[in-house]
Amino acid sequence: MSQLISTPMSEKERVAVPQYLIISLLTIFAIGPQYFSNLAYTINQVIIQNGLDMSSNDLQLPSTLSNLAFALGVPFGPVLARRFGLKAHYLTMVFIFLCGSLINAVSTDVAALTIGKVIQGLSAGTLFLAILPVSLRSFPNKIRNTFLFMVITGLFGASAVGAYFGAVSLSLDAWRWLYVLNVVSAVLCLAVGYYGLPKSEEHHGEHEPLDKTGVFLFVLTMISLVIPLCNLMQKGFTSYEVWPFLSVAVILAVLFVIVDLRAKTPLVPFRTLKAPKPISGTIMAIASHAVLIFAIAGITGFLKNNVSLSPSYLSHFFLWFFVGILITAILKTLLYDRLGAGVLGFIGSLAIIYVCLSWRNLVPTVTLPKLYFQAACLGGGVSMALVSGALGTALAGDIHKASMRSTTLHTMRNIVGAVLSPLLGWYLSRQNTVNYEQIRSHLGEFDAETKLELAQMTRKLMGSGMTAAQAQSTASYELIANTKRAAILGAYHHLFTMMLVLAVIILLASIGKIVTGKGLSLVQKPKKPLALPGPKERVTADSHS
Repeated sequence: MSQLISTPMSEKERVAVPQYLIISLLTIFAIGPQYFSNLAYTINQVIIQNGLDMSSNDLQLPSTLSNLAFALGVPFGPVLARRFGLKAHYLTMVFIFLCGSLINAVSTDVAALTIGKVIQGLSAGTLFLAILPVSLRSFPNKIRNTFLFMVITGLFGASAVGAYFGAVSLSLDAWRWLYVLNVVSAVLCLAVGYYGLPKSEEHHGEHEPLDKTGVFLFVLTMISLVIPLCNLMQKGFTSYEVWPFLSVAVILAVLFVIVDLRAKTPLVPFRTLKAPKPISGTIMAIASHAVLIFAIAGITGFLKNNVSLSPSYLSHFFLWFFVGILITAILKTLLYDRLGAGVLGFIGSLAIIYVCLSWRNLVPTVTLPKLYFQAACLGGGVSMALVSGALGTALAGDIHKASMRSTTLHTMRNIVGAVLSPLLGWYLSRQNTVNYEQIRSHLGEFDAETKLELAQMTRKLMGSGMTAAQAQSTASYELIANTKRAAILGAYHHLFTMMLVLAVIILLASIGKIVTGKGLSLVQKPKKPLALPGPKERVTADSHS
């Protein structure tokens, strides 16, 4: 853990910048842009749709396939880094990410944008577990807890920054410059990585080759998810383009887990998570990731559809989300070794539960200061629980198997995230339709009351100067619009209720983590030397004997 990464330069050539800062920069600007662009795309889909003349059904394709590509690349990162060396792997994947960013920046249709985002996702996924452990090892033992500050603000914070810039792009009605920022970050990584990463590395050829059956089944599982997830929102589970392929994916996934559990050198070492301690941390991390997806989908839709929040205020919301992440980063850096992953995850889950309970009864008249405070609580709570679970899993046992536990956890976490996003899109669409029909039926049952309300609204509009025909048309439109807003609000309330269930799961997993123990600390205490007696003491002892 305390081994430092050093570049083979002479003392005269050695730069004054500490190596851990260089590696941290290379980590943040290689992986962060993927989170940045994903959240930005979630916020500014409308202007991209208008700019590329995309249909509403096309909007899900780039993000769904990008997330699947990222999840596909995660377990291969450490393998490729061992095979080709960290520097070669890093520079190659960053260059590929640069190509994907350029394609996105100049894309003219949904096909080009999708290809670019898939390239970005796959390259960033293979970088994730290749560079992140190196970053941890590069920190000197005495300040290794500051690694948490880097991870939380640089990587988790990239999501908040991406959402903020996505809102800014809505104000500017321009989106291509976001991918230009991705290009700039990739060029920076290429320049710094070429000089900052080790120039001579050992190629670990003595490692046994991966189980090829497991690799084949994993790739086939991810490919089989493409068709059903891309068609789910539009066609539903009953479509022949969804359930047969989804069934095949589930069967392949089960076979993959069975094969990897039996393999000597598995791609994803599931058996490293058999003990209670890593299992509780894994549940914390995966459930927290799911909460983040639920929260972003629900609150963004609420702010756009029910509050009609302007882009500038939307950017303020995500700025406070980042503030919460920053506060968590500071607290976690100071308290992780003292309190452990379980206690911090418990605190984070309480913040999430508070937000969920508040959002289950959200109304369009909610005040902005209250929403901003809840955004900070959400950012702080989710980042606290997710990073606690992830790090608690990695450090839950033999340190030599920490990377294997991380590979398993993050592969599972990213697959769940890739599948969950289109599932939520389908659920919200379906629940919105169900709620709308229920409200229409309710209005039909009370037709006299509805007519009275329309008549009152019509008279009010006529009093403001409208003609009878205009007032009647406007009143009918307002009634339909209010019905639609009420329907989607009900769908968001259901979503936040499910989010509350996930928050309780995080709470229980955190308690499990507390019960099973803190695990290893980031900052290792030096071993005290044995107090051996001096020569005089030994002589005195011998004379007494």
